[in-house]
Amino acid sequence: MKRVTCTRLALAGLLLAGLGVGFLSSLLYAQEANKGLTWKHGLNFQVRKAGQTKFDEKDTPKFGTEIFHDKDIDKAIYIAETGALGIGVADKFKKQDEVDPPKLFHGLEVRVRPIGEKDFDKALKFGVEVFKDVNADNLVYISEKGSISVLPAGSLSAPDKPKDPEWSHGLEVKVRKAGEKEFSDTTKKVSLEVHKDKNTNQLTYTTDAGAIAVVDARDATKPTEVKSPTWSHAFEVKVRKPDEKEFTKDTRAFGVEVYRDENNNNLLYITETGAISVIPAGGATKPANSKEPKWLYGRVFRVRKADEKDFNDKTQKHGAEIYQDENTNYRFYMTESGWICVFPPGK
Repeated sequence: MKRVTCTRLALAGLLLAGLGVGFLSSLLYAQEANKGLTWKHGLNFQVRKAGQTKFDEKDTPKFGTEIFHDKDIDKAIYIAETGALGIGVADKFKKQDEVDPPKLFHGLEVRVRPIGEKDFDKALKFGVEVFKDVNADNLVYISEKGSISVLPAGSLSAPDKPKDPEWSHGLEVKVRKAGEKEFSDTTKKVSLEVHKDKNTNQLTYTTDAGAIAVVDARDATKPTEVKSPTWSHAFEVKVRKPDEKEFTKDTRAFGVEVYRDENNNNLLYITETGAISVIPAGGATKPANSKEPKWLYGRVFRVRKADEKDFNDKTQKHGAEIYQDENTNYRFYMTESGWICVFPPGK
């Protein structure tokens, strides 16, 4: 269960040793294929805390979010002021002067048991709102912690009578920090619960940090006997801050573990910060040896806070990198604050 590290620091040495051709190709690809970002619009999402039934201007958290079109992957990128990021379809952007506010579909409250707890007596509670971005036809799940997950809205509509989420099962996983080669008794543990949103027929994965990921649940059934997750592979990735032009020894690195949820054949990508992204495993199998992810290119996003009307010199920036997991061929966005979002290549 060893992990590989992807950086550009050893490039010169690899070339001298005749081993850096593949990595050099990825850098050349990044330089040639970087078509860039186009800002489309900004939205504010207000999220009720667990136990909060009504929206309140003072007590209900609000998150500023910017929406971009990433031309290299032809996807809509939703990035919240927290640095959390989700990916939706980009072929439904409306051409209009005024931006329509997001449409609230429904709210959810989910419970997550702490590590080692069998019962829900001490469970943590998190509020989650589900919105439709009518400007781009994407559905946005956002938790009270500012974690975001995005999927195409398609024919989904707001429920007349919202249904409570249906608990499916819970899991616990270990996630190593960058530089931690082996699992040990001190390795960070992440607890998560899986629920079915019966209003949209999606599965939600929520961690004990309030991070959320959403995946299609049409073929998912509640297990009669919960199976433990199977470890697949792991790696480390570096993410530059907005003012970092090159990767250096001081660039922040993050550990990422990949597990298979044997109860529904989904792959769970979990970072050392507790962020999570989930994607159907398809035909992906556990690799004999973990391969390095391929770095594709970097991004810098400017994201206004909820109370910030216009972009200005003080608007915060978030650095992000795009990699390809060579073990599964899935690609993923990783932000400098440790949020991850996995997506398939192509449309």
